[in-house]
Amino acid sequence: MTVRVEPTADSRFGTNSYLVEDEATHDAVVIDSNLEPELVIDIAKQRGAKVKAILLTHTDIDHIAGLHELRMAFGPIPIAVHEAEKDVIEKGRPLRREFGPIATRLDNVTSLVEGEPYRAGSLEFEVLHTPGHSPGGVTLKIDGYLFTGDALFAGSIGRSDFANADGAALLEGIRSKLLSQPDDAIVYSGHGQATTIGRERRMNPFLT
Repeated sequence: MTVRVEPTADSRFGTNSYLVEDEATHDAVVIDSNLEPELVIDIAKQRGAKVKAILLTHTDIDHIAGLHELRMAFGPIPIAVHEAEKDVIEKGRPLRREFGPIATRLDNVTSLVEGEPYRAGSLEFEVLHTPGHSPGGVTLKIDGYLFTGDALFAGSIGRSDFANADGAALLEGIRSKLLSQPDDAIVYSGHGQATTIGRERRMNPFLT
């Protein structure tokens, strides 16, 4: 399988949303849903991608803001999220008590479970639970690519100063589940540019 990754970032928070496509079948998913969903929608339409699901690395507002628009564009496809944050999508319960209520309430929400492959058409993702920034944070792995959400960035790691964050768990998850990946594994983060596991192992000041 040859997987193609198309990143988009919104202008307000620089939050990344990714179109991940099997070039042979054109089956695709969208990973995370930033404040400018039209960017990833346009790319999917240009490529003739058949978007089968929306996968969420976590449910901070800047990663779920465009869900309604994605559903309007692609139909009632599943939204997959870790069980610990499912209520954010299904019931509109805010992830952070520091912020107000949210208007997101959507159906057809499925679970991302560590150790269970998540399949969307011809694509198959390995699910790694990498909490700490948020309780249900996950990293999604496919074909040498790691979509780390707000756990690991180029040169940095996620915030852990929220009430439901856990800095020790964040570092433990990064070290045990991400730094154990091959050096040439490409990291696509929730914000900023792509990097590699090898580069972060050597140069990330938060991991030395």
